[in-house]
Amino acid sequence: MIPIRRVGAAVQWGAILLTVSPITPALASTHRLGGGGEIGVSLGQIVAALLICIIVAALAALFLRQRAGHQDLARLFTRFDLRARAIEVVETRRLSPHADICLVRYDGKDYLLLLMAGAAQVLSEAPTKIKPQGTAR
Repeated sequence: MIPIRRVGAAVQWGAILLTVSPITPALASTHRLGGGGEIGVSLGQIVAALLICIIVAALAALFLRQRAGHQDLARLFTRFDLRARAIEVVETRRLSPHADICLVRYDGKDYLLLLMAGAAQVLSEAPTKIKPQGTAR
């Protein structure tokens, strides 16, 4: 193991050599780190690269959460589907651990469905009653 005194002495000698080196005035006159030229990268390119990195990191985080079972990506991306749907589930209520009752709207009609384990039954069918906009419930 090297004693700390020797490391300190080496650092001091290195600093002295850098200050008396003939290269130092040339580097100081350019006012640039390392004496190189301009970078040549615009601010727009830097911002675009940052945005791409943020998007890639967000997608990687979503993928890792999906692989860990914390999030369902298919369900997340179906929220953004803007197509008109033919079937609309208006309301669902749990009747028992094995039965649900659902109000479903399809083709201008409302259907009241009883859904049980392994079976389904239509309880009633009626034309859709559309409430006028701006009226209270």
